[in-house]
Amino acid sequence: MYFVDREKLESILQYMDQLNGILEMDRLHSLEEKLSLERAVHVYIESVLDVGNMMIDGFIMRDPGSYHDIIDILLDEKVLPTEQERAYKELITLRRMLISDYAQVDHKKMVQVMQTYLKDYKQFATYIRKYINEEHQQVTHAFSNDTSKQ
Repeated sequence: MYFVDREKLESILQYMDQLNGILEMDRLHSLEEKLSLERAVHVYIESVLDVGNMMIDGFIMRDPGSYHDIIDILLDEKVLPTEQERAYKELITLRRMLISDYAQVDHKKMVQVMQTYLKDYKQFATYIRKYINEEHQQVTHAFSNDTSKQ
């Protein structure tokens, strides 16, 4: 295991938790409401990708070839449960629309994805923290002088 900046990672996870209220938004009548949701979804996507890359780098997982591959690696390494694959891939798919097609954002599609999978997204931080804690315990145990636990 390489170095994982747990402080930075935790800061991102806490920020993601703060975004959950905005991600539940389904009232998009004004431009401000639309832009607020767009920004929250975009930052959430970037946060998933950043945390995913931090995990991949920190735990010496294979190099990703794409944004979807980051999710594949987290699934393969059992950081995220396989039954949530579609949820995260749908989220990542929204990125292109928010970055490249920003003048024609399909807000209905974005709301549909968020409403369908928000319960899965809300668990992201829990899965990341659990994986880090379990891996830390394994590393600590592997380098421990206590042979009674081996």
